[in-house]
Amino acid sequence: MKIRNSDLLFVRSQHHDIDEAITASTGEYVHVAIVIDEKTVIHATSRFGVVTQTLSDFLKTFEHADVYRPTIENLAGVVTRAQQANQRPYNFSFYPDGPGFYCSQLVVMAFADVLTIEEQPMQFGDGKQEISDFWQDYYAKLGVAVPLNKPGTNPSQLAHLDEFQLVGVL
Repeated sequence: MKIRNSDLLFVRSQHHDIDEAITASTGEYVHVAIVIDEKTVIHATSRFGVVTQTLSDFLKTFEHADVYRPTIENLAGVVTRAQQANQRPYNFSFYPDGPGFYCSQLVVMAFADVLTIEEQPMQFGDGKQEISDFWQDYYAKLGVAVPLNKPGTNPSQLAHLDEFQLVGVL
């Protein structure tokens, strides 16, 4: 499958604890990256912050990705805006004003001039509790309150927008 500039690569759970917590709270996707060109992507990772890497290195880490293509015409500046965040830190708190970016936050920023993506109240439950044990422990280690119902985004929310269409799997 041929990918192109501004496509989004969505990743499903790799079955790490945080992936399982994300899917329990928000849906099937745990990560998203922006395609720069057919060989390069940019994304926000907890390990490196915002990083540009080859598609082959990305796929070594994530194995498979669902490719979503923007249905909007004018994508000018999307990749350039994303690249301006390169080497910024990862936003571990997911707070809207936290330092750096988390993956879907990077996408929202990159698409800001061509698409308004509504933030939603963030959720951290697991179907049994409003805030799962995983997220309670995660935020206790960060030393901040869980940003329950604070505005934010997540990969599954982005994948369900009408402006992005599934075109294949890598």
